[in-house]
Amino acid sequence: MRRKVEAPYPRGEETRARILDMAIELFGNLGFDSVSTRQIAAAAAVPQASLRYYFVNKQGLYIASLERVQKRIFHRMEAAFESAETLLADVQTDAVRLIDTFCALQAAMVDAMIADDAGTAALMVIRHDLPSAGGESALSGDETAILQMGTCFARMIMKISSSQLDEQSAARIAGLINGQLTNMYLRRNRLAQDGWDITPERLAWIKDMIALHTRAILNVHHAAHGKGPD
Repeated sequence: MRRKVEAPYPRGEETRARILDMAIELFGNLGFDSVSTRQIAAAAAVPQASLRYYFVNKQGLYIASLERVQKRIFHRMEAAFESAETLLADVQTDAVRLIDTFCALQAAMVDAMIADDAGTAALMVIRHDLPSAGGESALSGDETAILQMGTCFARMIMKISSSQLDEQSAARIAGLINGQLTNMYLRRNRLAQDGWDITPERLAWIKDMIALHTRAILNVHHAAHGKGPD
């Protein structure tokens, strides 16, 4: 009778998910260039062969990790995103409803990127836009959920401003407005060191402050009927 040969690495979706969770944490906190597959394997308590089996190499693991993060974020924001898309399709939509929906989408983003995973998912998304040896071009050219979100924010800006603002200019404005959230992601560890842990009450306060600032900015755009740069 032939002896059954054991696989040199664990298999199954549970193992794959554990590797991805550890990779997201390390890529988020340290960046693509500062993390080795050895570190990720050790953190996930699996041999390095497991990483090669599931992801081929570090780049493949990074792509899978970023896709996992984006799916998780999109899932948390899906209901708000669908409401925004429905509103944008309504030709009778007014600025007040658009601004309310813009703020609701921001609140969903706060829940998706600040409330979960100690902020590491948010950090990974932010770091993806920074220069690195291999992480900057990891995703394919297909439109991702994150890009769809960005487009949705930009289209709302265009409708709220009631102007000739082009989509690229509107996207830049949306990025400036949503920079409030980025500041919270980046400062999360510093806030914790200062004794300002993000409790449910403080999370609600953050949402209120972001909405207050966002409404003020969008009301100015609506009132001014501003135009983008030539």
